[in-house]
Amino acid sequence: MKKKNNSKSNNKNVDIIFIVLIILLIIMTLTLIIIKIINKDEISTSSAKVQELYNYFSTEDLNNCEGLFTYQDSKVDNKSVKADLKKCLAYNKATLGEVETLTLKQKKKTETCVQDDMTFRIDEDSSNCTVTKVSKDIINKEYVKLFGEEINDAESFKPDNYHICYLKDNEYYCGLAESFTYTLGNDSSIYRVIKKAIEKSSGEVIIHDYFLKINNNACYNSYTTDTENTECTANYKENNKVDFNFMKHNGQLYKHTFKKAKDGSYYWVSSEPVK
Repeated sequence: MKKKNNSKSNNKNVDIIFIVLIILLIIMTLTLIIIKIINKDEISTSSAKVQELYNYFSTEDLNNCEGLFTYQDSKVDNKSVKADLKKCLAYNKATLGEVETLTLKQKKKTETCVQDDMTFRIDEDSSNCTVTKVSKDIINKEYVKLFGEEINDAESFKPDNYHICYLKDNEYYCGLAESFTYTLGNDSSIYRVIKKAIEKSSGEVIIHDYFLKINNNACYNSYTTDTENTECTANYKENNKVDFNFMKHNGQLYKHTFKKAKDGSYYWVSSEPVK
């Protein structure tokens, strides 16, 4: 009788183990499916597409066009960016090629040259103003690429701290501005590293990256903030080394969204910190 009971008990244990194994197999299968669904839209961060989009706004010259304005404490999008800043960015990204150069004569008893409603400052140690003439179409082409729309105003803009560009007859006339902004050297070290990139079926490419600004051995989570990340600062002073692992644990994660245009290119839509 005992043998029979033992046999039934063993069979029951086998059944339980079998059911548990089936449940575990189902869980593993579902987990793999979920992971595959989540990662199905990921694209290589080193791909030409991702690298091109990521460099729409770069660290090449932080003194121009308000630096890395896309890294702020709150979301910034295409519509909230000022028109003159957009033109500044487009101008600095455009391939100007050979441009026509004009020389304007100094206005009497002033340090300026005036033509129509355009005013420029004379060149250093000169009595003339050097002005370059750039087709609006060249700037507009880059403007469309960056922002998905055409330049729709005729206002002047500053391509850097010293020059100004006026629009006249579909041409931009650019020369030294009558007044200028002198910026002290930017001593900040900027660190950016891509975490991942996703291409959605809706026609969007989303890039997630870590950002960090270090100035005087202090860490900041955005380009525009004055609020120090004290925990990061302490970690930085301890080893004075910034690598991917350091960025992952101390940097601020950002999300940059780009949308596909009708011609197949992508334009910037928004950037925001991921809380």
